[in-house]
Amino acid sequence: MNRLLLILAILIVAVGIPGSALAGGLAPGVVQNYANLNGHCPNPEGIAIDPVGNVYATSAPRIFGGTGPSNICVISTAGAIREIPIAPGPAGVTNTLGALFEPGQGLYVVDYANGVAGNGRLLKVDPASGQVTVLALGFAAANGIAQDRHRNLFVSDSYAGTITRVAPDGSVSTWSADPLLLPAPEFPFGANGVTFDRDQKFLYVANTSTRRIIRIPVLADGSAGSAEIFADGTTLNAREGSTDALVRADGIMFDVAGNLYVCANLSNEIQVLSPDGGSIIHRYTGNGANAFDFDASLVFKGQSLYISNLSLFDGGANSKVSVMGVPLPGLPLRP
Repeated sequence: MNRLLLILAILIVAVGIPGSALAGGLAPGVVQNYANLNGHCPNPEGIAIDPVGNVYATSAPRIFGGTGPSNICVISTAGAIREIPIAPGPAGVTNTLGALFEPGQGLYVVDYANGVAGNGRLLKVDPASGQVTVLALGFAAANGIAQDRHRNLFVSDSYAGTITRVAPDGSVSTWSADPLLLPAPEFPFGANGVTFDRDQKFLYVANTSTRRIIRIPVLADGSAGSAEIFADGTTLNAREGSTDALVRADGIMFDVAGNLYVCANLSNEIQVLSPDGGSIIHRYTGNGANAFDFDASLVFKGQSLYISNLSLFDGGANSKVSVMGVPLPGLPLRP
């Protein structure tokens, strides 16, 4: 009898554990809701994680017709949510998108602002104090962010179709303006999610508009080579008999085996590309209430993948962060 009571007590406690506490034990492909951000960070877009396991989600409600604040939400490992408000710059409005955490430095965040050339910003946020430092100005549609081993930051501009490099000393330069980064005329978002491969020989860029993953060689002197197409949605559709390959590709990130995880947000999927970009080897969606809702960005921690859900077509009502078990850990962001 005592043993039965003990088992029942354990089960009762387990049922009460928040999703955050269970994140590390999910089987590959299993998706759970991790944090409900409605009312805290509407339309979450960017996502980052620190070594402790705190998750950071940005928000961009005013891009999509909302009126809520553009906060950064800090989600603790216990599931508590804390808001960091981000004051607007010259545009008078803030819409935070891509995010990246660097240990010892803090959280880097890009601010799309109002999408007018010159108003976009690159910010550094101290998660403890909430202090915000402006690192760079002048973007039209600052969106994705990555960092190399030399601590250079690379920021995509979706309207301009460029990658800007911001060096540790604060110097700012256009690293690539290759035509493959430009948007198609019918949809203005070109260069979007960015990430490096294991050896940092290439910077990979999701072109949301053209349904392609582009890669740009990093030359010996650190400059950009000529961009090339790594994966093409139209080609993948023809090969696989599908219609939604890389549809509205957004956030991207590699696992340790070189598989590229892509947020295909218009189909509410994460599509996993083979290391050669020639096939989609997995598609993940989640089920029921745990399904993705316009998944925008992703970040690994061990064999857990955290995903921001923009909740675009329901007015942000389903703004949330999801967590999914994955077969392999992610590639370190700055190896």
